[in-house]
Amino acid sequence: MSGTGKTSLPKIVGEALSSVCDIVEVESSWRDKNELLGYYNEFNKIYTPKKFTQMLYRAGLNPDVITFIVLDEMNLSRIEYYFSDFLSLMENDPDQREIKLLNQPLFRRSNQKMIPYKLLHDGHTLKIPQNVWFVGTANRDESTYDISDKVYDRAHTMNFDKRAARMQYYENAWAPRYLSVDQLTKLFEEAKARLPFNLEQHTVVAEVERLLAPYNISFGNRVAMQMESFVSIYASCFDVTDAVISEGLETILLSKVVRKLELKSIEDKEALAAEFDRLNLPRCSRFIRDIQED
Repeated sequence: MSGTGKTSLPKIVGEALSSVCDIVEVESSWRDKNELLGYYNEFNKIYTPKKFTQMLYRAGLNPDVITFIVLDEMNLSRIEYYFSDFLSLMENDPDQREIKLLNQPLFRRSNQKMIPYKLLHDGHTLKIPQNVWFVGTANRDESTYDISDKVYDRAHTMNFDKRAARMQYYENAWAPRYLSVDQLTKLFEEAKARLPFNLEQHTVVAEVERLLAPYNISFGNRVAMQMESFVSIYASCFDVTDAVISEGLETILLSKVVRKLELKSIEDKEALAAEFDRLNLPRCSRFIRDIQED
């Protein structure tokens, strides 16, 4: 839904962690990666970077600082048109993710000398900093495009389908706390080590795969590892109980797997939803009942 605070959420998280949150406004006319990265003019030999490229470069200069880059209204244009290179880069190891900005090496002039840019490999290739998280917001209306499986497979989704309760402001609110990338990564690793989670040990996952098999919906090993990491970290944020683990598992199943039903034709939604009720996955069943059929 529009106006539910999608863009405000990463801003608030950024404020809480004393980190950086930059906004890039996506336009409906975007058709390729140059809309994000910028253009090289062959006539005057000048490269004009876009705001997105400047954000990546600045994040690379401050590798300890958590940086959120928010692509606002991400599906006003087809995401694969302008973001496909980054979707592909997510398949690589974090230290092997880099994007070629142009074919010519870039230099800056200082005291009549041509000086290469610090973070550009070979003068034209920018490594994607490991302190950057991409966040996309998307509305669901006639002016936007559907989001493909390729995007969903690489993202964790949150669905804002109703107005939240009014915020309460407290006098003794916690102050922002700076958290470096290394500190955050260490917390993630400690959570996974303290509470290892194995999908194979939970029959509900196999049951969900069985229910979705007729719709050609499943997931690979990469997504399975993401799901295991998510449940471990999610449960570590609370007093660990079976209910909390089940809640985390349903959250990631809905985000990574069940949501793909949106693009399928379901003959009997009520029967399928009832099966998810039987598995004690109420949010998944509610999602299925709410799917709109064209």
